[in-house]
Amino acid sequence: MIAAASVVVISLAALVTLPILLNQRMEGIRDELEQHADPARAALNEISFRMSEQIASLTRAAASGAPQSTERYRRAIEPQRAAMRILQAHRGRLGSEYQMRLEELGNRLELWHLSVQRSVDSQRLAFESNYPDVIEAIRRLDESITRVQAGRRQQVERLTQIQVWLTVGLVLMAMGAALVVIWIIARLRQLASMLEEESDARQGALEREQDLVRMRDEILGVVSHDLRSPLTTIALSAELLPDASPEERAEHVETILTTTGRMERLIRDLLDVTKIDHGALQIRRDLVKPAEVVKEVVAGHEPIADSKEIQLETSIDETLPEIMGDPDRLAQALGNLIGNAFKFTPSGGMVRVSLVRRDRIIRFEVCDNGPGIAPADLPHLFDPFWQAKKTAHLGAGLGLKIARAIVEAHGGSIEVDNLVGGGALFAFELPAAPTGAPDDGLDDSRPVETIATQG
Repeated sequence: MIAAASVVVISLAALVTLPILLNQRMEGIRDELEQHADPARAALNEISFRMSEQIASLTRAAASGAPQSTERYRRAIEPQRAAMRILQAHRGRLGSEYQMRLEELGNRLELWHLSVQRSVDSQRLAFESNYPDVIEAIRRLDESITRVQAGRRQQVERLTQIQVWLTVGLVLMAMGAALVVIWIIARLRQLASMLEEESDARQGALEREQDLVRMRDEILGVVSHDLRSPLTTIALSAELLPDASPEERAEHVETILTTTGRMERLIRDLLDVTKIDHGALQIRRDLVKPAEVVKEVVAGHEPIADSKEIQLETSIDETLPEIMGDPDRLAQALGNLIGNAFKFTPSGGMVRVSLVRRDRIIRFEVCDNGPGIAPADLPHLFDPFWQAKKTAHLGAGLGLKIARAIVEAHGGSIEVDNLVGGGALFAFELPAAPTGAPDDGLDDSRPVETIATQG
């Protein structure tokens, strides 16, 4: 009897004391997340937002040909620095990796601002080479914060498991104490249920947060890939402006404005692009003349071809029927294929863009006379973020994935093959619009399911 009473007393004391201590520890971890990790993430998001404002300001300044017109860029510097001070304030509580990534971000931000200032001082905006470095540093710091949060949540889960096992042990110790033990068991079951519900809720929150982080990483990848080429076009056209004749200057300004408009469209559509893997890519449904799409895209790539000393040729059948689709998205897909061909074509080489008809099928072709594609690389060409070794660091590895998703969203197909004698051929086929298709001027935009976007 005395032994049973002792077991009950010990069990009751443990049931009261140990869960309190465990709960206090878990609350301490949660408070640390709320007081350090969450503010740090909010400050990092502020820096990312300000970077978006700055790149938009600098892009407009480049388009206008007035590098001094960067007021929005300058206004964003102080909030950006204030956010950096907040990040510095939490460096002692978020681990050594956080401190290292924070120092890396600070250094790259300084290099970014110095690069922009030098560009403004020299009347030539050439800031694109530093911008991806800052974006990459932001991504790495965010990953370190995520790992800190995940580590803290794992601690909470381990404490929860300890609490559950402790509860089971205490129940076994108290089983001989009749009604008191029965009451204890009922109470512990209720507590275990609450802990399980809380664990499920936190697991769901963690999965949602991981989805958001993954989506943002995809956005950053698309930004670094799809903005580099038009920025290069703008920079090259801007360099030619001072020595150009009035007629040539008008052409260069038109190229800059056209390319800037394409960039703005890409920025607005970034969130849609990240939905490719989720089968929810948004496209318009308009009557499109294929020849006009090809001419527009080729014209936008001619400055790049000239700078690389690559001959850019076209072969267009002007009598082709119209197709139903989104002209901007189709231009994006064709531009990605041309840009990919530029990567593999040496100086003095040739890239040919052709537009042919096969019955009711319109075929877009991009071929080059480069070294071709290694057989081992063919199965991976459409994998996201994958790049051949010879073109590593020349893009984010998203261009071909995006091109295929756009083509398949239009009901078409894309193919790639090596040419006899050297070089590679990328082609996609789209069905011609039905005869008498209406063109009422209305935007019939709607989500279109994309399939096989993983390569």
